[in-house]
Amino acid sequence: MEYRILGPLDVVEDGNPVVLGTLKERLVLGVLLLHANEFVSRERLIDDLWGEAPPPTARKAVNVYLSKVRKALSVAGVDPITTASGGYRLNVESERLDASRVRVMVAEAQELVAKGELDSAAERFQEAISLWRGPTLAGLQLESRGRDEVARLDELRLTAFMDRIDCDLALGRHEQALGELGVLVSEHPLRERLRAQQMLALYRADRQADALEAYGEARRTLVDDLGIEPSEALQRLQQAILRHDPSLETPEGTAGVNGRQPTEAAPPATDAKAGEERPRTPFRPRRWQLALAGVILLAASAAVGVILSESAGATPRILPNSLVQLDPRTGKPILVKQVGIEPAPIAITPTAIWTVDDTEVSRYDLHFHNVDTSPITSHSGLPFGIAFDRAGNAWITSASESQYAPRVNAFLTRVTRGPGVTGPGVVDPGQGLLQTIRLPLPMAGFEALGADRLWIITGPHGPLPGDNRVAVVNLRTFQPTAIPLDERATAIAYGYDTAWIGTYGDTPDDSRLEAIRAGQSKPIETVLEKHGAGWGPLSIAVGDGAVWVVTYSSRQLFKINPITLQIEHRLDLSAEEPGSVAVGAGAVWTTGAHSVTKIDPRTDTIIRTFPIGVGFPCAIAATSTTLWVAIDGRPC
Repeated sequence: MEYRILGPLDVVEDGNPVVLGTLKERLVLGVLLLHANEFVSRERLIDDLWGEAPPPTARKAVNVYLSKVRKALSVAGVDPITTASGGYRLNVESERLDASRVRVMVAEAQELVAKGELDSAAERFQEAISLWRGPTLAGLQLESRGRDEVARLDELRLTAFMDRIDCDLALGRHEQALGELGVLVSEHPLRERLRAQQMLALYRADRQADALEAYGEARRTLVDDLGIEPSEALQRLQQAILRHDPSLETPEGTAGVNGRQPTEAAPPATDAKAGEERPRTPFRPRRWQLALAGVILLAASAAVGVILSESAGATPRILPNSLVQLDPRTGKPILVKQVGIEPAPIAITPTAIWTVDDTEVSRYDLHFHNVDTSPITSHSGLPFGIAFDRAGNAWITSASESQYAPRVNAFLTRVTRGPGVTGPGVVDPGQGLLQTIRLPLPMAGFEALGADRLWIITGPHGPLPGDNRVAVVNLRTFQPTAIPLDERATAIAYGYDTAWIGTYGDTPDDSRLEAIRAGQSKPIETVLEKHGAGWGPLSIAVGDGAVWVVTYSSRQLFKINPITLQIEHRLDLSAEEPGSVAVGAGAVWTTGAHSVTKIDPRTDTIIRTFPIGVGFPCAIAATSTTLWVAIDGRPC
């Protein structure tokens, strides 16, 4: 049996996922796995499940949850949980728990660094990093000390990233490291080690101005957020860049600037035939290229009367039909990339931002900073949604243009990176990277991914007769299983081991949220509004301990408890005209007709509404530190 906690909690037996039951049962298992092969007291479990205010029945409830966890894990006929006095121990072989395997890999990689075998160390670090599928125990909110233990594992992941980047820089792979560093710095803006790595990589790539601007941005962030100046080490690095310190061109880089002893390099390679040492090619920045580029740029700008100032720090201008990264603190655009026509859904991966428009999928590469597009299908289709699986495949749902016929054709397109393809972007279908599957469904609409399945709305979206179902598609067989819904669906999301579907009915004209728990087939219904305007929820997002729903008729943001399904709060956003909702970067975000609104998830109040000058924000997505909006040229 395989246990996975580096991401959503998963248990796999003989390649098949084990159904783990309710949220509390998964929390119990998560705590036991954080302390695999260790004694965990019942009081500790109570603390991590309820914190400082456990219910009077907590001890009895823990016993019930443990009993159900035992049953789920005993599919192979062996109960892995042993009972001790007042506590429990989950017995797990170290190679069958991803967290244990990662610790071993990182320790091995660090030993290779100490020996000077940097190439092998970088590979081992990357193998460890690849075991993470997201934040540790994603979707499970632990109380008490469990949060600290989860944070330690997530810190180990970031440390492995930084250690591997150190290896890459020492090996002269600064160009390859820049894209990844840009993402990591945006996610961890207060980490000075990442800032130093980014500055060094930019300097070695003959981008001295950008390296100094990176220092300036680091200083502004530290002063604005913490009221402190950069560390002496970071200041010394800035000064070394200004004076072209030769130590920056050595493999040791920042270590040489700060007077630390460099890691001893591996011995030179030996030519087996001649028996002579074959010296390694030293790293030498291409300063002549920077000078030549400057002459060319000055000449070109003089010829057309334009001054080029890309690194001057000017705020980019928002354009219609573009993907825009906004600063979560100020709402100002950080980056603007034009993509497709009328982009709508946004999907975020560690390496790229994806959008879907009327006919194409667009991919903005976070490493190469370019946009590539490709037709979604060979037929003329109308795409709806996009989602990603753990293997990095993009799944796009679409339907034929005859969508207003009683029955239409439903399609599912998989976008993959084919063998031997190393460049950025989506490659054309002729290389076999696009696979279109026709689904035996009346329609393929909006989608969500969860429990290794695609959850797809099958009925038409609007005042058309539909079959009121959600299709659950197995990504290995592409065979859908239909789950009946009480009403017609308009929006869908997945989180907290539950599929959340927004629906509405004609009699009465209600707006509702239907929840389908993992392993179950009957939805649980929550009525949001009665006698609405003939339309269900516009958008659903999951995160920060709640399910967030934007409705059409009253333009409200509903906060739903994912366990009790009770409405915890309603926020009137009629003045903002909300359309889409996302959770991340420390807030809940909604798009308006010409604005983006930032909401505090703890107080359920509006923090600020940021105006969007040009175009219409039609989709929004967020990570823990970044915010992305798709800007349409026409109303959504």
